[in-house]
Amino acid sequence: MSSYVEREWFYYLKGRNIHLYKLLGGSSSERITQSGVIKTLDRELMYPNEDIADGLRIEYTALNEPYLSEALETTTAYASAITISFGDGDGAGSTDTINYTSGLGDFATSDKVRIQGSTSNDGDYTITSAASTSQLLVAAGSFTAEAAGERVTITQIPVEDTSPDETSHANLNRMLSLACVDYLKAMIADKRGDIQVKEYYMREFWKKVGDNESNKRKISMTYPVSPFAVR
Repeated sequence: MSSYVEREWFYYLKGRNIHLYKLLGGSSSERITQSGVIKTLDRELMYPNEDIADGLRIEYTALNEPYLSEALETTTAYASAITISFGDGDGAGSTDTINYTSGLGDFATSDKVRIQGSTSNDGDYTITSAASTSQLLVAAGSFTAEAAGERVTITQIPVEDTSPDETSHANLNRMLSLACVDYLKAMIADKRGDIQVKEYYMREFWKKVGDNESNKRKISMTYPVSPFAVR
């Protein structure tokens, strides 16, 4: 299993495909070729030599969904259990149902959810009614009846706002949204010819972009204990 994936793994987008590469010369220094195993200290890219068994997590902003109806920080409803079941037409008005004993209280009407781990009903759905803390309704014809038993995960996902206005949210986290505000202020100042104000807001813009990147890194520091330290 790889470590330091944020520093040693790279990707390249080609159409709808993602090409993954691994850095050779980092923690990995061996490459298998037709002529045998080659050891090198050079830093070069190679195709990964391992499987990704548990999936791949990619964080990005979708260009086709620039605005959302709810901030990413509040899109946090989540449920996971082996006691979640699905009903086909057994809800009010013959709607389909998601059933879980008192575990669905964080979801609301019109939320969009992603179901994973189900035998027959994996996919993205919109909640038509949050009937109770134990039942959610979705459009009729969405589900195949499925009894509890599998480890099912239900995760709230962002909903695109197709008619954005001043109440809409950019498809960015809070830090990058604030960075965009600083950038717009810089452009307004530039249009007025106020270079000093523009440079101030551009510094704030890059500071927030940098803070956003540093928030993704976990750094631990260890210091020797002084012989005079309180123990």
